[in-house]
Amino acid sequence: MKRITKTAAILTIAAATAVSLTACNSNAGSAGQAELGKLDPGKPTKVTFYSYSLAYPTMKAGMEQLIREFNETVGKEKGVVVEGVADASFQQFKADISAGKQVDVVQHAFGPLDSSRLTLGFKAYEDVFPKDVLDEHFKGISNNALELGKIDGKMYGLAFTFSTPIVFLNGKLFQEAGLDPAKPPQTWEDIKAASLKIKAATGKDGFGLAPNNGWITEGLILSNGGEVLAKDRKSVTFGEDAGVKAMQMWKDLYQNGAHAKGSDAELSEQFMAGNLGMFVTSTALHSGFKKASEAGGWKLYGAGLPRFGDKPAVPVNSGSVLAIRPDNPVKSAAVWEFVQFVTGNRGYTIITSSVGYLPLRTALADDPNYLKSFVDQNPLYKINLAQLEQIKPVAIWPGEYATEISTAFSDAVAKTIMTNEDAAATLKKAQTEINALLK
Repeated sequence: MKRITKTAAILTIAAATAVSLTACNSNAGSAGQAELGKLDPGKPTKVTFYSYSLAYPTMKAGMEQLIREFNETVGKEKGVVVEGVADASFQQFKADISAGKQVDVVQHAFGPLDSSRLTLGFKAYEDVFPKDVLDEHFKGISNNALELGKIDGKMYGLAFTFSTPIVFLNGKLFQEAGLDPAKPPQTWEDIKAASLKIKAATGKDGFGLAPNNGWITEGLILSNGGEVLAKDRKSVTFGEDAGVKAMQMWKDLYQNGAHAKGSDAELSEQFMAGNLGMFVTSTALHSGFKKASEAGGWKLYGAGLPRFGDKPAVPVNSGSVLAIRPDNPVKSAAVWEFVQFVTGNRGYTIITSSVGYLPLRTALADDPNYLKSFVDQNPLYKINLAQLEQIKPVAIWPGEYATEISTAFSDAVAKTIMTNEDAAATLKKAQTEINALLK
C-alpha cells in the first residue's frame, strides 16, 4: 500500500477538486433550495436509473418489473419516463458522468458513496427535496435503515435494496450429522462444533464464509465489541483488541478442516449443489437457494448472525442506496416520483418478492395486501426483519481514500484468515498505514 498511497492520493484529490468545482459552478444559484418543479404529462421528463440489479439474472426480472410498473402507472400519470441502465461493475455511471451524459439516479454501493459525493455531483436529499415531503415519505421506514446512507448528518443515499447476514443451513446435512436444523447454532462456538460434526459425518464442508465477502466481516468485528471506522470517520480501529480477537476466531474456524475454501460465488455454488452445511450471505440469494434445495431434495433452514458468547450479534447491511444528482427543479420532481414509488409499499413488495431484498417498510410483512403471504411462505425473511433492530451501518469509507482503504482492509482480512501470519500484527499494520493516510 505504501508504494501507491502518495501518488494515488494526489491524483484522487486533484480529480476530486476539479470535478467538485465544476459541480459547484453548475449548481450556482440553486444551493440551499429544496423546491420541486412542475411535471407535464404531455412532455414526459426522462430519468436515467443505473442499476447493478438489472445486470444480474436473479434480480433482473424483478427490477425490470419495478421500472415497468412505475412507467405504466405513476410515470404515465405525472409525466416521468424511467430508463434503466444495467451497471454490473459500478463503473458505467462513472464513465457516463465523465462523458457528460445524463445520470440521474444510481443504485449505489455504500462503501464508495462519499467518494461519489465529493467527485461526481451526487446530492443530499435534504438539499433537493422539501423537508415535509421527505418526512411524510419516511414514515414507516425503519429508523435504523434511514441512517445507513448518511454522511456528516445528511442523507446522500436512501437505503434501497439491502439485507442483513443469514446463516443458510442444509437441513439434510445437519440431520446426517445428528444435528437439528430447526435449532441452528447461535454462537460462533456452536458454528465450529456443528461444522466439525458435519465434516466428520458426511465428508462435506460444514461452514463457509468467504474472506472476500467484505461487509459481513464488519459485522463480526462489531459483534465482538470492536469498531471498523471511527464515528468521526477520521481513523480506522479494526486492528484493536476486539477486532483482532474476532478475526482470530474466524481464522481458527477457517483453518480447522471443516471450512469451505473459495470466493463468495464459489461457496454459493457449493451450497446450492448440496455440498456445504452452512453458508453466511445475503438474503438476496434466498430464492436461488430455495429452488436449489427443492431440486436437490433437501430443506433450506436459516439463522441470524452468530454471537460471540453472551454478546449480542451486531449485523451490518449489504446492498445499496439510491444516490441522486438531478440538475434542475423539474428533474428533481421526476426523480422524487420514482424514488417514492420504488421505496413505497408497492415498490418494496416487488423488491422483496421478486428481487430478494428486505422490505424496509417492515409493516408490509404483516399486511395481507402486500407481503404477509410471501413472508409466511418464506419464514427466513423474519430472521432478517428481526435483525433490523440491531443493525449498524456498513462503513462508508472517507471519500478521498475510499478505494485505498477498502483494498487495504480487505487485503489485511484475507491475509489474516487464509495464511499463518499473525492476526494482531497484520491488522495493526494495515490500520497504521490507513490512519497515516487519513492524517
